[in-house]
Amino acid sequence: MPNKLPVRLFQPLFGLFMAFFMSFLMSGAITALNIGFPADFFSRWMHSWGIAFLLAYPAILIVAPIARRLALRFVESPFAAPQPAAKVTQPV
Repeated sequence: MPNKLPVRLFQPLFGLFMAFFMSFLMSGAITALNIGFPADFFSRWMHSWGIAFLLAYPAILIVAPIARRLALRFVESPFAAPQPAAKVTQPV
């Protein structure tokens, strides 16, 4: 695919897709839990989704770097240079 976007746009685009799908799913679930499935469920869900998306996108852009740094405290970083192996000493 020759017409790809530059890599510097990966994070904002990833955040956009994540906000889109997560706000869609979560607003639907929360709307259903709160009001059940009345005749106007879909319109209420879409209204809730619009608000949720407007809040989710900037939140993801702010929180994602923090979450990434926090997660890297608990796992080996795939980005870190390999560390030299520890020298094993033989007991005498």
